[in-house]
Amino acid sequence: MKKLEGKVALVTGGNSGIGLATARQLVADGAYVFITGRRQSELDAAVKQIGTNVTGIQETSQSSLIWIAYRKRTDRGGRRARAVAHERSRSRPR
Repeated sequence: MKKLEGKVALVTGGNSGIGLATARQLVADGAYVFITGRRQSELDAAVKQIGTNVTGIQETSQSSLIWIAYRKRTDRGGRRARAVAHERSRSRPR
């Protein structure tokens, strides 16, 4: 039995970079992972790359992301989800 078997994780920004690597590791450790991303094409490619035990959710806004994650968790049998937030640093013009 893998150490995260039966667990559910949510990784924001999971379609590339550190978020994708984190999602891949969580799946390798046995978790079912929901990844989020803004662009559907990149999200689909990440889901294909990870393979099994993953669902992609396109982000529309932070509040809807929370609702979608709740609904997906409920759809998977109501298991408690672990969240991994991956924020990109954004600089604003002065």
